Amino acid sequence: MPPLDVLAPIASIAPFPSLAPFRIDQVTAAPLGMAMLFLAQVLLAALMSWAAWGERLRLWNGLALLLLALVALFFTLASWGNSDTTKLSYYLAFDLSRVRGEPFWALVAPLVIRLPYRMALVHGLVVAGYAAAPVLLARHWRVRAWGGWWSLLVVCSPLLRNFLQNGVSRQALLTLLLLPLLLWASRLARIGRWSLGLATGLAATVHTSFPLTLALALAPRLVTARSLLRLRWQLLLPAAAALALLVLLAAPQALEKLRIYSSLENYFPTYALRPEVIRLQLAMALGVVLVCWQRRLSWGQLLACDRSRSLAVFALLFGLLQQSVHWQLLAPIASRLVDPVGLYLLIIWLGWLQRRRCFWAVVPALVVTVHYWVGVRLLGSFSLDCGSNDEFLCIPDRWPWQVHY
Repeated sequence: MPPLDVLAPIASIAPFPSLAPFRIDQVTAAPLGMAMLFLAQVLLAALMSWAAWGERLRLWNGLALLLLALVALFFTLASWGNSDTTKLSYYLAFDLSRVRGEPFWALVAPLVIRLPYRMALVHGLVVAGYAAAPVLLARHWRVRAWGGWWSLLVVCSPLLRNFLQNGVSRQALLTLLLLPLLLWASRLARIGRWSLGLATGLAATVHTSFPLTLALALAPRLVTARSLLRLRWQLLLPAAAALALLVLLAAPQALEKLRIYSSLENYFPTYALRPEVIRLQLAMALGVVLVCWQRRLSWGQLLACDRSRSLAVFALLFGLLQQSVHWQLLAPIASRLVDPVGLYLLIIWLGWLQRRRCFWAVVPALVVTVHYWVGVRLLGSFSLDCGSNDEFLCIPDRWPWQVHY
């Protein structure tokens, strides 16, 4: 790789490429180092279980924070070579039209361009937020021993490959900010009204897919009409008015992007059709079947359970999105909804297991996820041609202050 002082004069006059790969230098492969970082995360998840069983709560909290820090570091480095990450790291310095309709990013752009590795670090922090969600749920449900393992189940999941491994930071952050709304709608956790309103309002400024993702987050509340009747109208009307206002504010940009994706955009990722995704779906279904067999649950009992209905809705929706991608029916739109539905499906599935107190049923899905992560992603990184393509796990080859944008 040529030294930086040789490339600098060329980079200063060469136009930024319009097609991926966006970066042809400043990347390298470090499969052993990244594998060690991941093994450290596995070790921390095991230590969190040990600390929880011994009721060492302070130690558990410290280990959880260390796990989140390692997740942030891992994904910061691993997403450095992705096209979306590189594109925003470059354009946020001078061209905010790239985030038109997303005022949050226009507001934080001056901060982002001063961060080490810019959008790569932002993406690492977003993924750390994804890792924190199951950890906090495990603490809320008083099953801390599973917190670290659930965290790995989410951040390593093939269901979230486009979000977390392609550096789709903006839509990933939107989906994460609407997760409290999903938890409230599905009664998985108690969420304060102010926290709920703040997170939802902020989400409206983050990405133009807000209206569609908002509908997904509210879907569990609409599974049964009776759940709506239990709401107080004094609270329902103001909340509905606020949500309608947020949707109207985001609607123009969302409709424009919907028009582009439905008529002009030809590219769409097909990750939802990969074998590891099918295996994970089967492993999750196996967990449900084993729980039903052990608890002797009848169809009537399943239909009477709101979490069972929510789980069925999201499993069906994920399957419909897969078929849409397979048959190329509005595939550019469907493929960009796979990850939000995948995250919410994972969370509701964990909530269903929590209702039945059968946490052991997560093991088949965890084994499939870790096998995919180690066998496909980490071992596959030994053959990466970093510098010739934009790839996840192509990490920076220099310190942040040595990077030339």
